[in-house]
Amino acid sequence: MDVQGKRHIPLSPAQAWEALNSPAMLRACIPGCESIEQSAPGRFEIVQHLDIAGQRTRFASTLILEDANPPHSYVLRFEGNGGSVGFGTGRALVALQPAGEGTSLQYQASAQVGGAIAQMGAGLADQAVRGLIEDFFTRFERSARGEAVLVPHGMAERLWEMMPPWAWALSTLVAVFIIYWGLHGTW
Repeated sequence: MDVQGKRHIPLSPAQAWEALNSPAMLRACIPGCESIEQSAPGRFEIVQHLDIAGQRTRFASTLILEDANPPHSYVLRFEGNGGSVGFGTGRALVALQPAGEGTSLQYQASAQVGGAIAQMGAGLADQAVRGLIEDFFTRFERSARGEAVLVPHGMAERLWEMMPPWAWALSTLVAVFIIYWGLHGTW
C-alpha cells in the first residue's frame, strides 16, 4: 500500500527536524505508544498497544532513519511485529521545506502487512494503516502548535473525539429509547 500526504507545521525546518527525532515528541504522537527508546543515533525501539481487527495487541517496532539530510529530508524504515496479529514493514520518505512562517512536511510511504492483519483484506488493512498515519500527524501538528495532545485509550474515547456533539446526543436518545422499549415492551 502507498500513502502520501502534506502538512503545514508551525515550526522552522530545524525545529520540525528536532521534534521528529525527539523521543518525547514521538511518544506523544505515535498512536498507542507505551514506550520509546533511542537505541542508537537515528534508531528507535517502540512498544505500542493497538486495536487491530478487533484484537488488542502489543507491537514491538523499530524505526531507523536512513539517508539523513538534516533538516531537509530522511528515509524512515520501519518494522513492527504484533505476534499472532501479524507484522508490518515499510519505508517512508519525509521532506521538510520552508513555507511561510513554518515548514511544509511531505511524506510518501509504502508498507506491507502480513499475518492476520493481511487476512482482514486489503481495504481494511489500508484503512487501519492510513488511520495510524493520520493520527500521528494530527497529534504532531497539535503538539507543534503548543496544543495539548489528547491520547484516547479506548474505543469510546476515540469515538468521542471523532463524533460531533449532535451525533452523541442523537445516539444517546436512540439508546434510551431502545432500553425503555426493551424493558417495557410497549409504547
